Amino acid sequence: MSKLENYRKEIDLIDKELVSLFERRMDLAVKVGEYKKENNLPILNEAREKEVIKKNISKLKNINYSNITEEFFEKIMELSRSLQKNIVKEEADESSINKEEMVIGYQGLEGAFSEEAVLKFFNNPKNTKKYEHFEDVFEAIAKKEINYGVLPIENSYTGAISEVYDLLVKYGFYIIGEECVKIDQHLIGIKGAALEEIEEIYSHPQGFHQSKKFLSQFDKVKLIPYYNTAISAKYVADLKDKRKAAIGSRRAAEIYGLEILKEKINDKKDNCTKFIVISRNPNYDKKSDKISVVFSLEDKAGNLYSLLRYFAENNINMIKIESRPNKNESWKYLLYVDFEGNLENEYVRKALSRIEENSRYFRILGSYKSSLK
Repeated sequence: MSKLENYRKEIDLIDKELVSLFERRMDLAVKVGEYKKENNLPILNEAREKEVIKKNISKLKNINYSNITEEFFEKIMELSRSLQKNIVKEEADESSINKEEMVIGYQGLEGAFSEEAVLKFFNNPKNTKKYEHFEDVFEAIAKKEINYGVLPIENSYTGAISEVYDLLVKYGFYIIGEECVKIDQHLIGIKGAALEEIEEIYSHPQGFHQSKKFLSQFDKVKLIPYYNTAISAKYVADLKDKRKAAIGSRRAAEIYGLEILKEKINDKKDNCTKFIVISRNPNYDKKSDKISVVFSLEDKAGNLYSLLRYFAENNINMIKIESRPNKNESWKYLLYVDFEGNLENEYVRKALSRIEENSRYFRILGSYKSSLK
């Protein structure tokens, strides 16, 4: 056997090993792609790819192969990205819903502020479904009854709506958008009713909180919490009792044939509620300028600072921080953070990578366009 044949035989053996190793590497690339899809991470991570190439070149015994080794790994990583893009594309194809077929769910009835957020964000969609409780909306998404859900997450006066934060973690869904709705609360009742006749007022607890100053003048009036301001309005309309009133929107009064007894009773005149749009799948957009994440927070001195400093070190502007007890572990907490940025930004990726490394639990809730810009 000639020297050439021996060389070729040895190359064949090496190629056999290379094929096996290449297949293993591509299998892992697919798993990485699935993880990125689940966590709404961008496919390309330039810093990581440069690090991999540099590290592998340093392992060469013959430095003359440096340039072709760089080309070799660049090609491998290009193929890995191609596989990962196919995974994301498949997800996009699955989630590309015809507007005519799109179904959006919300908590409440017609006339609820949640419905107003739906109409505003989706530009008057044809198919909407209403649910009694917040969790009913999440369950409807899980069962694929609806494509998207719209839920209140925070009021500018009364603060965060904790239940919705907890449900985001429980169901593992994603925030794909947000809408801000100006809240003008009105006292509404049966036509011909007078303020001095009112004995009971129905509202969602948020309505009572937002109208404390106005309600303080009614010492003998019972304030009765109800599921939703729109449901409260419907209930009062069905009772046809002039002694009962509700707190709700102008639209709710019109829908249920009620009269505004006193308009704009909320204490804060620039009162707004922020609603989130949720989905089973992330919807990453290069134009996104806001990111929401959640990660675990141990009850230890300095732990909060050690995690949040990664935002400061990378010059990232945090918009909101919300702490919630971890439902699965006593005396452990989950920290929800909203901040400005895009997942393709190198500094954003660096900060999130460090937080993920130092947290027992970490998840990107969504990357989307801010409603305040």
